[in-house]
Amino acid sequence: MLRCDFCGKEAETVARVAIDKDYDRLTVRHEKRYACKECSEKKEKERKSRARPAKAGE
Repeated sequence: MLRCDFCGKEAETVARVAIDKDYDRLTVRHEKRYACKECSEKKEKERKSRARPAKAGE
């Protein structure tokens, strides 16, 4: 079993997650962390909300 670095839950599979601001996977060294499916989906939603430009009035 593998363990999620975010919630600590044991999981059959984990995904590598990079959460550094201005992440550049080719040239910048960063901490490797692994997430279960639920945490991976949560981090992806957070990443997308940061990348999306704010609409007028937000």
